[in-house]
Amino acid sequence: MTTILMANHSPIKAALVTGASKGLGKEIVRRFASAGIYVLATARSVEKLNELQEEFPDHVITFPGDISDSNHVKNLVDQVIHSFGRLDFVINNAGLAHFAPVEDLTENQWDEMMSVNLKAAFLACKYAIPHLKKTQGHIVNISSVAGTEAFARGAGYCASKFGMMALSDALTQELKPHYVKVSTLCPGSIQTEFSSNPKSYSLHASDVAESVYQIITAPANMIIGRVIMRPVVPVDFQKK
Repeated sequence: MTTILMANHSPIKAALVTGASKGLGKEIVRRFASAGIYVLATARSVEKLNELQEEFPDHVITFPGDISDSNHVKNLVDQVIHSFGRLDFVINNAGLAHFAPVEDLTENQWDEMMSVNLKAAFLACKYAIPHLKKTQGHIVNISSVAGTEAFARGAGYCASKFGMMALSDALTQELKPHYVKVSTLCPGSIQTEFSSNPKSYSLHASDVAESVYQIITAPANMIIGRVIMRPVVPVDFQKK
């Protein structure tokens, strides 16, 4: 892990991105860093995080660990402040899925989805909010279309993503008086490692990352609350 300090010891904007080592999280870090935002990237894969830091050595630091562990989350928020002097954006992107009928879903699989998909977002918000109040910052929770429409074999995943929607709605009410914005992005299928067999027309991670960037850079007097993104389905693939 490298500490980045500007000449005036404070960058223009600083972000925390979870689930940053691959897929959508990695593309979000790339988009932010390319725009001059300083990023603390966290995930479990040390090797992949190091590769990301090497790509943007002047704008990215890494903090590997378990995002569902309270001590880890508190420490990584502290590290953002130590390294950048401020925190403007929290992007809760970490997520995983186990798909199976409820009767076949194991308790450990259920608990893991709730811990990574929902508890981790709660913890990141909990420890980041005092700093976001100072900067009038922005929380973006990456939910899913599965957080708006349940489907068979997806009970645990859908429940965790529905929970993130409720978390976002409650945070919006709590943080409005402090001018801290809360947005929820609900993408459909994305062409990442998350899906073992993504459809050819699925969303591109870089396009979804661009949407996250557009959300956080919207006019100051605008709150983008909830965005649902779906790919354009070619005619040949549409149900008749």
